[in-house]
Amino acid sequence: MRKISWKAAGVMAAAAIMLAGCGSSGNTQQEGTTQESAVVQDGSEAVEEGTDVETAENAGKSEDVSAENAENDENDKDAEKSVGGGETSMEKTSMEKEWKVSEHPFLKADGKVLRDNAGAGAVVQLKGTNAGGYLFQEFWMTVTRVSGSVGDETGLYAKLEERFGEEERENLVNLYQEHYFTEDDFDYCAELGMNCIRLPFWYRNLVNSDGQLKENWNERFDWFVEQASKRGLYVILDFHGAPGSQNGSDHSGKDGGDNKMAASQFFFGGNAAANQELYYQLWETIAEHYKDNPWVAGYDLLNEPFCTYRYNTPVSDDELHEHLWDIYDIAYDRIRAIDPDHVIIMEATWDPVDLPDPAQYEWENVMYEYHNYLYDDYNNENGQQIKNMKNKLDAIKIANYNVPSYLGEFAYFNNLEAWDEGMELINNTGISWTTWTYKVIESYGNWGIRNQKDLNVNVDLMDYDELVEKWGSVDQSKENTGLRNVLEKYYKQAYINAE
Repeated sequence: MRKISWKAAGVMAAAAIMLAGCGSSGNTQQEGTTQESAVVQDGSEAVEEGTDVETAENAGKSEDVSAENAENDENDKDAEKSVGGGETSMEKTSMEKEWKVSEHPFLKADGKVLRDNAGAGAVVQLKGTNAGGYLFQEFWMTVTRVSGSVGDETGLYAKLEERFGEEERENLVNLYQEHYFTEDDFDYCAELGMNCIRLPFWYRNLVNSDGQLKENWNERFDWFVEQASKRGLYVILDFHGAPGSQNGSDHSGKDGGDNKMAASQFFFGGNAAANQELYYQLWETIAEHYKDNPWVAGYDLLNEPFCTYRYNTPVSDDELHEHLWDIYDIAYDRIRAIDPDHVIIMEATWDPVDLPDPAQYEWENVMYEYHNYLYDDYNNENGQQIKNMKNKLDAIKIANYNVPSYLGEFAYFNNLEAWDEGMELINNTGISWTTWTYKVIESYGNWGIRNQKDLNVNVDLMDYDELVEKWGSVDQSKENTGLRNVLEKYYKQAYINAE
Protein backbone atom coordinates (compact mmCIF):
# COMPACT_ATOMS: atom_id res chain seq x y z
CA MET A 1 0.00 0.00 0.00
CA ARG A 2 1.26 3.47 -0.80
CA LYS A 3 0.15 7.04 -0.57
CA ILE A 4 -0.90 8.48 -3.92
CA SER A 5 -1.74 11.83 -5.40
CA TRP A 6 -5.52 11.93 -5.52
CA LYS A 7 -5.59 14.52 -8.27
CA ALA A 8 -3.30 12.40 -10.42
CA ALA A 9 -5.33 9.29 -9.66
CA GLY A 10 -8.54 11.04 -10.65
CA VAL A 11 -7.13 12.08 -14.02
CA MET A 12 -5.49 8.74 -14.79
CA ALA A 13 -8.14 6.32 -13.56
CA ALA A 14 -10.59 6.78 -16.42
CA ALA A 15 -8.07 5.64 -18.98
CA ALA A 16 -7.69 2.25 -17.30
CA ILE A 17 -11.35 1.20 -17.01
CA MET A 18 -13.35 -1.09 -19.25
CA LEU A 19 -16.46 0.74 -20.38
CA ALA A 20 -18.59 -2.01 -21.82
CA GLY A 21 -18.88 -5.74 -21.45
CA CYS A 22 -17.13 -7.96 -18.97
CA GLY A 23 -14.80 -10.93 -19.08
CA SER A 24 -13.49 -13.32 -16.49
CA SER A 25 -12.23 -12.03 -13.16
CA GLY A 26 -8.88 -10.29 -13.19
CA ASN A 27 -9.27 -9.19 -16.81
CA THR A 28 -11.50 -6.15 -16.54
CA GLN A 29 -9.20 -3.36 -17.69
CA GLN A 30 -8.04 -2.22 -21.07
CA GLU A 31 -5.71 0.57 -22.04
CA GLY A 32 -6.44 3.69 -24.02
CA THR A 33 -10.22 3.72 -23.68
CA THR A 34 -11.99 7.03 -24.09
CA GLN A 35 -14.46 7.84 -21.33
CA GLU A 36 -17.77 9.60 -21.69
CA SER A 37 -20.30 11.06 -19.31
CA ALA A 38 -22.95 8.78 -17.84
CA VAL A 39 -26.07 7.96 -19.81
CA VAL A 40 -29.17 8.86 -17.82
CA GLN A 41 -32.78 7.85 -18.21
CA ASP A 42 -35.47 10.24 -17.00
CA GLY A 43 -38.84 9.38 -15.56
CA SER A 44 -38.50 7.08 -12.59
CA GLU A 45 -41.39 4.78 -11.78
CA ALA A 46 -43.66 6.51 -9.29
CA VAL A 47 -44.14 4.94 -5.90
CA GLU A 48 -47.57 4.97 -4.31
CA GLU A 49 -48.34 7.20 -1.39
CA GLY A 50 -49.03 5.92 2.11
CA THR A 51 -46.51 4.24 4.38
CA ASP A 52 -46.25 2.15 7.49
CA VAL A 53 -43.68 2.80 10.17
CA GLU A 54 -41.27 -0.10 10.49
CA THR A 55 -40.77 -1.84 13.81
CA ALA A 56 -37.54 -2.51 15.59
CA GLU A 57 -37.50 -5.92 13.95
CA ASN A 58 -36.25 -4.01 10.90
CA ALA A 59 -33.02 -3.20 12.75
CA GLY A 60 -29.68 -4.97 13.04
CA LYS A 61 -28.22 -7.91 11.18
CA SER A 62 -27.09 -10.03 14.10
CA GLU A 63 -30.45 -11.71 14.68
CA ASP A 64 -30.33 -15.49 14.83
CA VAL A 65 -31.71 -16.08 11.38
CA SER A 66 -31.12 -19.16 9.26
CA ALA A 67 -30.63 -18.64 5.53
CA GLU A 68 -29.49 -20.85 2.72
CA ASN A 69 -28.81 -19.94 -0.88
CA ALA A 70 -30.66 -22.44 -3.04
CA GLU A 71 -28.77 -21.26 -6.10
CA ASN A 72 -25.39 -22.42 -4.80
CA ASP A 73 -24.27 -25.79 -6.14
CA GLU A 74 -24.64 -28.10 -3.16
CA ASN A 75 -22.63 -30.75 -4.97
CA ASP A 76 -19.63 -28.55 -5.57
CA LYS A 77 -16.69 -30.80 -4.74
CA ASP A 78 -14.03 -28.16 -5.08
CA ALA A 79 -12.71 -26.22 -2.11
CA GLU A 80 -13.46 -22.52 -2.18
CA LYS A 81 -11.00 -20.57 -4.25
CA SER A 82 -9.92 -16.95 -4.20
CA VAL A 83 -12.06 -14.72 -6.38
CA GLY A 84 -9.68 -14.93 -9.30
CA GLY A 85 -8.90 -18.64 -8.88
CA GLY A 86 -8.82 -20.42 -12.22
CA GLU A 87 -11.43 -23.13 -11.64
CA THR A 88 -13.94 -20.72 -10.16
CA SER A 89 -13.50 -17.76 -12.50
CA MET A 90 -16.85 -16.48 -13.72
CA GLU A 91 -18.43 -17.30 -17.06
CA LYS A 92 -18.15 -14.57 -19.64
CA THR A 93 -21.26 -12.61 -20.32
CA SER A 94 -22.34 -10.44 -23.24
CA MET A 95 -24.18 -8.04 -20.95
CA GLU A 96 -22.81 -4.53 -21.32
CA LYS A 97 -22.95 -1.56 -19.02
CA GLU A 98 -25.28 1.19 -20.17
CA TRP A 99 -23.32 3.83 -18.25
CA LYS A 100 -19.76 5.05 -18.58
CA VAL A 101 -17.24 6.33 -16.11
CA SER A 102 -16.86 10.08 -15.93
CA GLU A 103 -13.59 11.83 -16.72
CA HIS A 104 -14.52 14.28 -13.94
CA PRO A 105 -15.72 12.02 -11.13
CA PHE A 106 -16.00 14.43 -8.19
CA LEU A 107 -19.60 14.19 -6.96
CA LYS A 108 -21.81 16.87 -5.48
CA ALA A 109 -25.50 17.02 -4.65
CA ASP A 110 -27.76 18.97 -6.98
CA GLY A 111 -31.25 18.92 -5.58
CA LYS A 112 -32.34 15.28 -5.40
CA VAL A 113 -29.53 13.87 -7.54
CA LEU A 114 -25.76 13.48 -7.50
CA ARG A 115 -23.80 14.94 -10.39
CA ASP A 116 -20.19 14.45 -11.39
CA ASN A 117 -17.83 17.27 -12.38
CA ALA A 118 -18.29 18.83 -8.91
CA GLY A 119 -22.04 19.05 -9.37
CA ALA A 120 -21.98 20.57 -12.83
CA GLY A 121 -21.94 17.36 -14.85
CA ALA A 122 -24.08 14.33 -15.52
CA VAL A 123 -26.33 12.52 -13.05
CA VAL A 124 -24.68 9.61 -11.25
CA GLN A 125 -26.76 6.92 -9.56
CA LEU A 126 -24.49 5.05 -7.11
CA LYS A 127 -25.00 1.28 -7.34
CA GLY A 128 -22.85 -1.20 -5.50
CA THR A 129 -22.38 -3.17 -2.30
CA ASN A 130 -20.84 -2.98 1.18
CA ALA A 131 -17.42 -4.29 2.17
CA GLY A 132 -18.92 -5.61 5.41
CA GLY A 133 -16.76 -7.83 7.62
CA TYR A 134 -13.54 -6.38 6.22
CA LEU A 135 -12.14 -3.65 8.47
CA PHE A 136 -13.82 -5.24 11.45
CA GLN A 137 -15.70 -8.48 11.84
CA GLU A 138 -19.36 -9.14 12.55
CA PHE A 139 -19.26 -12.69 13.83
CA TRP A 140 -22.66 -13.74 12.52
CA MET A 141 -21.44 -13.31 8.92
CA THR A 142 -17.66 -13.81 9.09
CA VAL A 143 -15.48 -16.85 9.76
CA THR A 144 -14.85 -16.04 13.43
CA ARG A 145 -17.27 -17.31 16.07
CA VAL A 146 -18.50 -15.89 19.35
CA SER A 147 -16.47 -17.67 22.01
CA GLY A 148 -15.90 -17.12 25.70
CA SER A 149 -15.09 -13.45 26.21
CA VAL A 150 -15.09 -12.73 22.47
CA GLY A 151 -18.48 -11.48 21.32
CA ASP A 152 -17.49 -8.46 19.25
CA GLU A 153 -14.46 -6.75 17.75
CA THR A 154 -13.65 -5.05 21.05
CA GLY A 155 -13.46 -8.45 22.74
CA LEU A 156 -11.47 -9.87 19.86
CA TYR A 157 -8.82 -7.16 20.14
CA ALA A 158 -8.63 -7.64 23.91
CA LYS A 159 -8.29 -11.42 23.70
CA LEU A 160 -5.65 -11.32 20.97
CA GLU A 161 -3.63 -8.80 22.94
CA GLU A 162 -4.02 -10.82 26.16
CA ARG A 163 -2.81 -14.01 24.47
CA PHE A 164 -0.17 -12.75 22.03
CA GLY A 165 0.65 -9.13 22.88
CA GLU A 166 -0.18 -5.86 21.10
CA GLU A 167 2.23 -6.29 18.19
CA GLU A 168 1.03 -9.78 17.30
CA ARG A 169 -2.57 -8.67 17.68
CA GLU A 170 -1.93 -6.02 15.04
CA ASN A 171 -0.19 -8.58 12.82
CA LEU A 172 -3.14 -10.98 13.02
CA VAL A 173 -5.73 -8.28 12.36
CA ASN A 174 -3.69 -7.02 9.40
CA LEU A 175 -3.37 -10.57 8.05
CA TYR A 176 -7.13 -10.99 8.10
CA GLN A 177 -7.75 -7.65 6.40
CA GLU A 178 -5.09 -8.17 3.74
CA HIS A 179 -6.80 -11.37 2.65
CA TYR A 180 -10.46 -10.49 3.10
CA PHE A 181 -10.64 -7.94 0.30
CA THR A 182 -8.09 -8.21 -2.52
CA GLU A 183 -7.50 -6.80 -5.99
CA ASP A 184 -9.43 -9.76 -7.39
CA ASP A 185 -12.46 -8.62 -5.41
CA PHE A 186 -12.25 -5.18 -6.97
CA ASP A 187 -12.01 -6.78 -10.40
CA TYR A 188 -15.09 -8.83 -9.65
CA CYS A 189 -17.09 -5.82 -8.45
CA ALA A 190 -16.14 -3.87 -11.57
CA GLU A 191 -17.03 -6.84 -13.75
CA LEU A 192 -20.53 -6.96 -12.29
CA GLY A 193 -20.97 -3.31 -13.27
CA MET A 194 -20.87 -1.68 -9.85
CA ASN A 195 -19.77 1.92 -9.54
CA CYS A 196 -19.56 2.16 -5.74
CA ILE A 197 -18.47 0.30 -2.60
CA ARG A 198 -19.46 1.42 0.88
CA LEU A 199 -16.54 0.89 3.25
CA PRO A 200 -17.59 0.29 6.89
CA PHE A 201 -14.90 1.06 9.47
CA TRP A 202 -14.72 1.45 13.23
CA TYR A 203 -12.71 3.90 15.25
CA ARG A 204 -10.01 1.40 16.23
CA ASN A 205 -8.97 1.23 12.58
CA LEU A 206 -7.67 4.76 13.15
CA VAL A 207 -6.55 4.93 16.77
CA ASN A 208 -4.64 2.86 19.29
CA SER A 209 -6.15 1.64 22.56
CA ASP A 210 -5.16 4.96 24.19
CA GLY A 211 -7.13 6.95 21.62
CA GLN A 212 -4.04 8.29 19.87
CA LEU A 213 -4.07 8.37 16.09
CA LYS A 214 -2.17 5.52 14.47
CA GLU A 215 0.80 6.74 12.47
CA ASN A 216 -0.23 4.59 9.50
CA TRP A 217 -4.01 4.84 9.94
CA ASN A 218 -4.55 5.84 6.32
CA GLU A 219 -2.61 3.08 4.57
CA ARG A 220 -5.38 0.52 4.22
CA PHE A 221 -7.98 3.21 3.45
CA ASP A 222 -5.70 4.67 0.78
CA TRP A 223 -5.10 1.26 -0.76
CA PHE A 224 -8.84 0.57 -0.89
CA VAL A 225 -9.70 3.92 -2.47
CA GLU A 226 -6.82 3.64 -4.93
CA GLN A 227 -7.82 0.14 -6.06
CA ALA A 228 -11.44 1.20 -6.39
CA SER A 229 -10.55 4.31 -8.40
CA LYS A 230 -8.51 2.29 -10.87
CA ARG A 231 -11.72 0.46 -11.75
CA GLY A 232 -14.07 3.43 -11.78
CA LEU A 233 -15.54 2.59 -8.37
CA TYR A 234 -16.47 5.28 -5.88
CA VAL A 235 -15.96 4.66 -2.16
CA ILE A 236 -18.32 5.80 0.61
CA LEU A 237 -16.44 6.10 3.91
CA ASP A 238 -18.88 4.73 6.49
CA PHE A 239 -18.25 5.34 10.21
CA HIS A 240 -19.77 2.03 11.27
CA GLY A 241 -18.47 1.90 14.82
CA ALA A 242 -18.04 5.13 16.80
CA PRO A 243 -16.01 5.54 20.00
CA GLY A 244 -18.11 4.15 22.83
CA SER A 245 -20.60 2.57 20.35
CA GLN A 246 -23.58 4.42 18.90
CA ASN A 247 -26.00 1.49 19.26
CA GLY A 248 -24.54 -1.19 21.55
CA SER A 249 -24.72 -3.75 18.75
CA ASP A 250 -21.96 -6.03 17.50
CA HIS A 251 -21.83 -4.20 14.18
CA SER A 252 -20.56 -1.12 16.03
CA GLY A 253 -17.65 -3.14 17.45
CA LYS A 254 -19.23 -3.34 20.93
CA ASP A 255 -22.18 -5.59 21.77
CA GLY A 256 -24.19 -4.69 24.86
CA GLY A 257 -26.23 -7.89 24.81
CA ASP A 258 -29.62 -7.32 26.43
CA ASN A 259 -28.77 -3.76 27.43
CA LYS A 260 -27.67 -2.13 24.22
CA MET A 261 -28.77 1.35 25.23
CA ALA A 262 -26.52 1.32 28.30
CA ALA A 263 -23.67 0.08 26.10
CA SER A 264 -24.16 3.05 23.74
CA GLN A 265 -21.59 5.23 25.47
CA PHE A 266 -21.25 7.42 22.41
CA PHE A 267 -24.65 8.88 23.29
CA PHE A 268 -25.14 8.16 26.97
CA GLY A 269 -23.15 8.06 30.20
CA GLY A 270 -20.19 9.89 31.65
CA ASN A 271 -17.87 9.20 28.70
CA ALA A 272 -20.24 10.41 25.99
CA ALA A 273 -18.75 13.90 25.59
CA ALA A 274 -15.18 12.56 25.28
CA ASN A 275 -16.28 9.87 22.84
CA GLN A 276 -18.08 12.43 20.70
CA GLU A 277 -15.05 14.72 20.67
CA LEU A 278 -12.83 11.87 19.49
CA TYR A 279 -15.40 11.11 16.79
CA TYR A 280 -15.34 14.73 15.56
CA GLN A 281 -11.55 14.75 15.55
CA LEU A 282 -11.41 11.55 13.52
CA TRP A 283 -13.76 12.99 10.93
CA GLU A 284 -11.56 16.08 10.76
CA THR A 285 -8.55 13.85 10.16
CA ILE A 286 -10.35 11.92 7.44
CA ALA A 287 -11.63 15.09 5.78
CA GLU A 288 -8.17 16.66 5.75
CA HIS A 289 -6.71 13.56 4.15
CA TYR A 290 -9.39 12.98 1.48
CA LYS A 291 -10.65 16.49 0.74
CA ASP A 292 -9.15 16.49 -2.77
CA ASN A 293 -10.01 12.88 -3.64
CA PRO A 294 -12.66 12.68 -6.39
CA TRP A 295 -13.27 8.94 -5.88
CA VAL A 296 -14.52 9.33 -2.32
CA ALA A 297 -18.24 9.69 -2.96
CA GLY A 298 -19.01 10.97 0.50
CA TYR A 299 -18.62 10.80 4.27
CA ASP A 300 -21.25 8.57 5.90
CA LEU A 301 -21.35 10.17 9.36
CA LEU A 302 -22.75 7.41 11.60
CA ASN A 303 -24.14 3.95 10.97
CA GLU A 304 -27.54 3.02 12.43
CA PRO A 305 -27.61 5.26 15.51
CA PHE A 306 -29.72 3.71 18.32
CA CYS A 307 -30.52 0.74 16.05
CA THR A 308 -32.48 -2.01 17.84
CA TYR A 309 -33.72 0.15 20.72
CA ARG A 310 -34.84 3.03 18.52
CA TYR A 311 -38.53 2.24 19.25
CA ASN A 312 -37.95 0.61 22.63
CA THR A 313 -36.56 3.23 24.97
CA PRO A 314 -37.89 5.59 27.66
CA VAL A 315 -36.32 8.48 25.76
CA SER A 316 -38.83 10.30 23.55
CA ASP A 317 -38.58 10.58 19.79
CA ASP A 318 -38.00 14.32 20.07
CA GLU A 319 -35.13 13.84 22.52
CA LEU A 320 -33.48 11.16 20.38
CA HIS A 321 -33.86 13.31 17.28
CA GLU A 322 -32.45 16.42 18.91
CA HIS A 323 -29.51 14.50 20.35
CA LEU A 324 -28.61 12.90 17.03
CA TRP A 325 -29.26 15.93 14.83
CA ASP A 326 -27.09 18.15 17.01
CA ILE A 327 -24.23 15.65 16.67
CA TYR A 328 -24.74 15.57 12.90
CA ASP A 329 -24.72 19.37 12.84
CA ILE A 330 -21.45 19.63 14.79
CA ALA A 331 -19.82 16.97 12.61
CA TYR A 332 -21.08 18.78 9.50
CA ASP A 333 -19.61 22.11 10.66
CA ARG A 334 -16.25 20.64 11.62
CA ILE A 335 -15.91 18.74 8.37
CA ARG A 336 -17.01 21.74 6.30
CA ALA A 337 -14.33 23.90 7.94
CA ILE A 338 -11.79 21.58 6.29
CA ASP A 339 -13.57 20.10 3.30
CA PRO A 340 -16.27 22.27 1.71
CA ASP A 341 -16.79 19.96 -1.26
CA HIS A 342 -17.49 16.33 -0.40
CA VAL A 343 -21.02 15.03 0.05
CA ILE A 344 -21.89 14.46 3.72
CA ILE A 345 -24.27 11.57 4.35
CA MET A 346 -26.69 11.43 7.28
CA GLU A 347 -28.47 8.21 8.25
CA ALA A 348 -32.01 7.80 9.48
CA THR A 349 -32.92 5.09 11.95
CA TRP A 350 -35.13 4.08 10.34
CA ASP A 351 -37.37 6.41 8.37
CA PRO A 352 -37.39 9.90 6.84
CA VAL A 353 -39.16 11.21 9.94
CA ASP A 354 -35.91 10.48 11.78
CA LEU A 355 -34.08 13.16 9.78
CA PRO A 356 -34.78 16.89 9.73
CA ASP A 357 -35.52 19.11 6.79
CA PRO A 358 -31.93 20.00 5.81
CA ALA A 359 -32.90 23.65 5.56
CA GLN A 360 -33.51 23.62 9.31
CA TYR A 361 -29.74 23.32 9.85
CA GLU A 362 -28.70 25.02 6.60
CA TRP A 363 -26.99 21.82 5.44
CA GLU A 364 -25.84 21.83 1.83
CA ASN A 365 -24.36 19.12 -0.39
CA VAL A 366 -25.74 16.36 1.80
CA MET A 367 -27.36 13.00 1.05
CA TYR A 368 -29.89 11.20 3.26
CA GLU A 369 -29.43 7.48 3.86
CA TYR A 370 -31.86 4.72 4.82
CA HIS A 371 -31.53 1.01 5.63
CA ASN A 372 -34.21 -1.64 5.22
CA TYR A 373 -34.52 -5.16 6.63
CA LEU A 374 -37.62 -7.25 7.34
CA TYR A 375 -37.02 -10.47 9.25
CA ASP A 376 -40.70 -11.40 9.23
CA ASP A 377 -41.69 -13.29 6.08
CA TYR A 378 -38.01 -14.14 5.60
CA ASN A 379 -38.71 -16.19 2.46
CA ASN A 380 -41.24 -13.66 1.12
CA GLU A 381 -43.98 -16.30 1.19
CA ASN A 382 -46.55 -13.57 1.84
CA GLY A 383 -44.94 -10.87 -0.30
CA GLN A 384 -44.00 -8.75 2.71
CA GLN A 385 -40.41 -8.17 1.62
CA ILE A 386 -41.64 -6.19 -1.38
CA LYS A 387 -44.42 -4.43 0.53
CA ASN A 388 -41.97 -3.41 3.23
CA MET A 389 -39.54 -1.93 0.73
CA LYS A 390 -42.34 -0.16 -1.09
CA ASN A 391 -43.39 1.43 2.21
CA LYS A 392 -39.85 2.70 2.69
CA LEU A 393 -39.67 4.20 -0.79
CA ASP A 394 -43.12 5.73 -0.36
CA ALA A 395 -41.99 7.39 2.87
CA ILE A 396 -38.93 8.84 1.15
CA LYS A 397 -41.09 10.23 -1.63
CA ILE A 398 -43.63 11.73 0.78
CA ALA A 399 -40.92 13.40 2.91
CA ASN A 400 -39.75 15.10 -0.29
CA TYR A 401 -36.44 16.34 1.12
CA ASN A 402 -34.53 18.27 -1.51
CA VAL A 403 -31.47 16.05 -1.19
CA PRO A 404 -30.34 12.84 -2.90
CA SER A 405 -31.60 9.66 -1.23
CA TYR A 406 -29.47 6.58 -0.70
CA LEU A 407 -30.44 3.07 0.37
CA GLY A 408 -27.16 2.15 2.04
CA GLU A 409 -28.08 -1.32 3.33
CA PHE A 410 -30.80 -3.81 2.51
CA ALA A 411 -31.39 -7.48 1.75
CA TYR A 412 -34.31 -9.54 0.49
CA PHE A 413 -32.93 -12.73 2.05
CA ASN A 414 -33.73 -16.15 0.58
CA ASN A 415 -36.12 -15.55 -2.29
CA LEU A 416 -34.39 -14.64 -5.57
CA GLU A 417 -37.70 -13.66 -7.17
CA ALA A 418 -38.14 -11.15 -4.35
CA TRP A 419 -34.62 -9.90 -5.03
CA ASP A 420 -35.43 -9.36 -8.69
CA GLU A 421 -38.75 -7.64 -8.07
CA GLY A 422 -37.32 -5.59 -5.23
CA MET A 423 -34.25 -4.48 -7.16
CA GLU A 424 -36.41 -3.23 -10.01
CA LEU A 425 -38.49 -1.32 -7.47
CA ILE A 426 -35.44 0.35 -5.91
CA ASN A 427 -33.49 1.00 -9.08
CA ASN A 428 -36.39 2.59 -10.94
CA THR A 429 -36.75 5.30 -8.30
CA GLY A 430 -33.33 6.61 -9.30
CA ILE A 431 -32.00 6.62 -5.73
CA SER A 432 -28.52 5.31 -5.05
CA TRP A 433 -28.14 1.90 -3.42
CA THR A 434 -25.62 -0.57 -2.01
CA THR A 435 -26.58 -4.10 -0.95
CA TRP A 436 -25.58 -5.64 2.35
CA THR A 437 -23.17 -7.24 1.66
CA TYR A 438 -20.36 -8.43 -0.58
CA LYS A 439 -19.31 -11.61 1.23
CA VAL A 440 -20.76 -13.82 4.00
CA ILE A 441 -20.34 -17.37 5.27
CA GLU A 442 -22.32 -19.98 3.34
CA SER A 443 -25.08 -20.44 5.92
CA TYR A 444 -26.24 -16.87 5.26
CA GLY A 445 -26.48 -17.38 1.51
CA ASN A 446 -28.18 -14.42 -0.13
CA TRP A 447 -26.88 -11.93 2.40
CA GLY A 448 -23.74 -12.01 0.22
CA ILE A 449 -22.84 -11.85 -3.46
CA ARG A 450 -20.04 -14.24 -2.61
CA ASN A 451 -20.04 -17.01 0.01
CA GLN A 452 -17.19 -18.53 1.99
CA LYS A 453 -16.91 -21.58 4.21
CA ASP A 454 -17.48 -21.07 7.91
CA LEU A 455 -14.04 -21.76 9.39
CA ASN A 456 -15.36 -21.56 12.98
CA VAL A 457 -12.38 -19.56 14.18
CA ASN A 458 -12.21 -19.64 17.97
CA VAL A 459 -9.95 -16.87 19.23
CA ASP A 460 -10.07 -18.22 22.79
CA LEU A 461 -8.77 -21.67 21.86
CA MET A 462 -6.87 -21.66 18.55
CA ASP A 463 -3.12 -21.24 18.70
CA TYR A 464 -1.29 -18.53 16.78
CA ASP A 465 -0.37 -20.69 13.79
CA GLU A 466 -3.92 -21.94 13.38
CA LEU A 467 -5.26 -18.38 13.44
CA VAL A 468 -2.70 -17.47 10.77
CA GLU A 469 -3.85 -20.41 8.66
CA LYS A 470 -7.56 -19.64 9.02
CA TRP A 471 -7.46 -15.87 8.65
CA GLY A 472 -4.90 -16.17 5.87
CA SER A 473 -7.48 -18.06 3.79
CA VAL A 474 -10.39 -15.59 3.95
CA ASP A 475 -9.71 -14.57 0.36
CA GLN A 476 -11.31 -17.87 -0.65
CA SER A 477 -14.95 -17.68 -1.63
CA LYS A 478 -17.32 -18.79 -4.34
CA GLU A 479 -19.82 -16.86 -6.34
CA ASN A 480 -23.46 -16.78 -5.28
CA THR A 481 -24.46 -17.13 -8.91
CA GLY A 482 -28.19 -16.72 -8.42
CA LEU A 483 -27.81 -13.39 -6.65
CA ARG A 484 -25.07 -12.24 -9.03
CA ASN A 485 -27.37 -12.83 -12.00
CA VAL A 486 -30.11 -10.72 -10.42
CA LEU A 487 -27.90 -7.82 -9.36
CA GLU A 488 -25.72 -7.61 -12.44
CA LYS A 489 -28.48 -6.46 -14.76
CA TYR A 490 -29.37 -3.60 -12.38
CA TYR A 491 -25.75 -2.63 -11.84
CA LYS A 492 -25.32 -2.29 -15.59
CA GLN A 493 -28.49 -0.44 -16.40
CA ALA A 494 -28.34 3.22 -17.35
CA TYR A 495 -28.60 5.71 -14.53
CA ILE A 496 -32.09 6.93 -13.73
CA ASN A 497 -32.70 10.56 -12.89
CA ALA A 498 -34.47 10.85 -9.52
CA GLU A 499 -35.53 14.48 -10.07
